[in-house]
Amino acid sequence: MITKLLKESLKKIVRDIYEIELNDMELKVEKPPENQPGEFGSNIAFLVSKTVKKAPEDIALSIMNNMKNNNLFSNIFYVKPGYINWNLSIELYKQELIKVIKEQNYFKEKQVKNELINLEFVSANPVGPLNVVSGRAAAYGDVLANLFDFNGYRVHREFYVNDHGNQIKLFAISLKERYLELHKIKQKAEIPEDGYKGDYVIDIAKNISSIAPDIKQRVLNLLYNKMEEELINMFTELGLRYVKNWQETTLKNFGVKFDLWFSENSLYENNYIEKIINKIKEKELIYEKEGALWFKTTQFGDDKDRVIKKSDGQWTYFASDIAYMQSKIDRGANRIIMILGPDHHGYIKRIEAIIQALGYRKEMLKIIILQQVNLLESGEKKKMSKREGKLVLLDELLELVGCDAARYYFLMRNHNSHLDFDIELAKEQSEKNPVYYVQYAYARICNILLFAREKNIEIEKVNIENDVEFTDLEKEEKDLITGILQASDVFIESMEKYAPSLVVQKLYELASSFHSFYNKYRVVTEDKKTTFKRLFILLALKQVFLNYFKILGITAKERM
Repeated sequence: MITKLLKESLKKIVRDIYEIELNDMELKVEKPPENQPGEFGSNIAFLVSKTVKKAPEDIALSIMNNMKNNNLFSNIFYVKPGYINWNLSIELYKQELIKVIKEQNYFKEKQVKNELINLEFVSANPVGPLNVVSGRAAAYGDVLANLFDFNGYRVHREFYVNDHGNQIKLFAISLKERYLELHKIKQKAEIPEDGYKGDYVIDIAKNISSIAPDIKQRVLNLLYNKMEEELINMFTELGLRYVKNWQETTLKNFGVKFDLWFSENSLYENNYIEKIINKIKEKELIYEKEGALWFKTTQFGDDKDRVIKKSDGQWTYFASDIAYMQSKIDRGANRIIMILGPDHHGYIKRIEAIIQALGYRKEMLKIIILQQVNLLESGEKKKMSKREGKLVLLDELLELVGCDAARYYFLMRNHNSHLDFDIELAKEQSEKNPVYYVQYAYARICNILLFAREKNIEIEKVNIENDVEFTDLEKEEKDLITGILQASDVFIESMEKYAPSLVVQKLYELASSFHSFYNKYRVVTEDKKTTFKRLFILLALKQVFLNYFKILGITAKERM
């Protein structure tokens, strides 16, 4: 918000002096290095210099002279060889903080953009519960969706359910065998070599009657009539339904909801896959070799062509991917974002090939590779394998550290960085734990405002325009105000960079600024003007924390 306001003011000054229009992307308004004066700085003189062919120093001095007539700027500084730094004016501080307090959605983009974003994330295989790897994807995708929504975009959250193919059959057979063993219908379960051996399959077999009370009788009837295929189909349907319910419950407990759980099986209805493949065939991008159908993905930068139909007549997963991409567009997506796991780097080129072969711009697709998460307990990494059952369930992690800590820790590193999740630190109730640190800052703010009310000071009812002064601001007070007014810029930058970690970082910095202020100054003092000024800042600060917490999906605790 403030960066946009400052940019527009600077561009107007340049238009008035030089009659040129600056590129908004090239124009920088940011915090200067620590060894330089001012709260904000800009490269504007260098940009103008390129066009008008004058020295940056001369241009900077000319712009600075005009900035003095604008009430946004105060204490304007020239920094060699051509940078301009400045402080925000006291009047701007006051007027913008009034808006923060009075306008509930001050930081949220008011104008809804005419663009629908299809954001697909998690999309874990429906053959078992969610583990901590899926937890990172869930937290990242959910907060990214919140950022787009906050900045005026329509976002459709989608979970792709891979409920078609051989892995589902293997899961169904594994579940059937465990059920027969558990109910002593069979002496020992015969799990296929590539089947699912984890204890969680036994748990599902024990509890599956919760969604099918008559299951035992149905099993006995099918066995008696030697209807093995129907038996596997039954366990397929029941197993998928049970796991989906389990995954959905886990995600709900994690604060994550989807607009649609999209079934891969639905792509096989009404010959939808054939219709979409034929669309690519018409462009002569598909050929036959060795009895199989191949897609010429190498024409779009892939390292080799990909099989879409095997020689036995079965469609591949890649064929499903093609149809699924078209389905997203058919359902109104203008932009598609896919969050994939660390073992999916090789998928990028082939998915980009799909979007282009279907006749759409590659730019409408954004693929994000989310790096590995390592769970640390007593300094040691835990290994995870769904087939072998060596899982660290997201359910278990939530029980250990809670939803707030889990979401915060999953978001602490950028998506392209490996993440070490320290369970012991996440459980700690002290300022060493960063999520505790930021929540404690908010609780302290609430406590101070409550203390003021107990002293019969109701800052909300004070005539802010007339009774609150911003002269003689301390450095720590300025830091808080700057942090408040830059929140919108943080939310925009985080969205544009696909970096929820930036929200976490800036929230921590804001909490740190508050704790520094709190440790140095009293808010409710004998001096009425000082008290009103500081309470007024804290009212605005409280609103900012609420916005940060809402985007991150973290609880705003008023007492700790």
